Amino acid sequence: MSKSTRRIIKGAIIVSLVFVMGLCFAPQAKAAKIKAWSKNSSGKFVNDKGKVIKGATMKGVDVSKWQGNIDWKKVSKTDVDFAIIRCGFGDNIRSQDDEYWEKNVAGCIKYNIPFSTYLYSYAQNTTQAKSEAHHVLRMLKGRDVYFPIYYDMEEGAQAKLGKTKIGQLANTFLDIINQQGYKSGIYANLNWWTNYIPGSFSKDVTVSKWVAQWDSDLDYKGSANMWQCTSDGSVSGINGRVDLNFWFGDYDASWFKRSITVRSGVQVVRPGKTKIKSIKAGHRKLTVKWKKVKHAVGYKVKYSRYKSMKKSKSKIVKGKSTTLKRLKAKKRYYVMVRPYSTSVEGKRLYAKKWSSKKSKKTKK
Repeated sequence: MSKSTRRIIKGAIIVSLVFVMGLCFAPQAKAAKIKAWSKNSSGKFVNDKGKVIKGATMKGVDVSKWQGNIDWKKVSKTDVDFAIIRCGFGDNIRSQDDEYWEKNVAGCIKYNIPFSTYLYSYAQNTTQAKSEAHHVLRMLKGRDVYFPIYYDMEEGAQAKLGKTKIGQLANTFLDIINQQGYKSGIYANLNWWTNYIPGSFSKDVTVSKWVAQWDSDLDYKGSANMWQCTSDGSVSGINGRVDLNFWFGDYDASWFKRSITVRSGVQVVRPGKTKIKSIKAGHRKLTVKWKKVKHAVGYKVKYSRYKSMKKSKSKIVKGKSTTLKRLKAKKRYYVMVRPYSTSVEGKRLYAKKWSSKKSKKTKK
């Protein structure tokens, strides 16, 4: 082998070694980092550890005055699909309205972001729970929303009431919201869902369940519709931290459109006529039972000693029975019952007709 040939071979070997070493020690391209609480390359939502959130189909935020002025145009360009906006807290008092409610609603409407609302509850009795429901309805002003309306139950003073009373508060609120044709639900943290809210709500498929657990995974044993996963989220257009949420399963905006129409703040659909089932006589009292009517939230019971119903007295009853007391002994009384629902403003909307009249004589 000639000297020149050896030189060529030696050079080729050196070039090859340099090339191989270059491949071995060249900086490797970094894999794209997956952002927490966002979508991965397969289009699946992941948690803060990059693990896929099973069943999550939409990402949302919940906001209140604490987020200040929100640039909803910027939010609309992110991966946020919806917003749950606080309308206020407690009783139906204007000073307890969320001052950013109208501004946030206008922003969502303008930039086509589906939204709904929630109200923070302080209710200690069903009268206050009713007032809180009408607080929501007054703020909505008959608007359609695109997710359930949520009752935020987490106040420490409520926890002392016990499950039965908490259930009564929730039912009072949810029933009034449902009467207006909206879908409704409860928001609470995992501790509340486990220890304070009656188990019947977890099993009721008509009640939307929004569970708060600021962790990498949701440990709720029931079937949650929405998960508030963190209070430390970051979204373009919202200053500072914001709560992030994930909706589970299918979604269709038409599911949440009201099934009734509201005109000038008055519910169009009113309850129908009821029927008195029985009247049981007692000493200076009568126990009256009647048939429960769809859409009714209460009943007006009217009674008189006269068949013409002159000089009648009346009382409002929430259930489907009542006892009329302090009557005269051994006297015949005539009774009629009339169901009612409520308008957006909380006014009673009575059935067009009273029940048929029934009578009974009290015992001595």
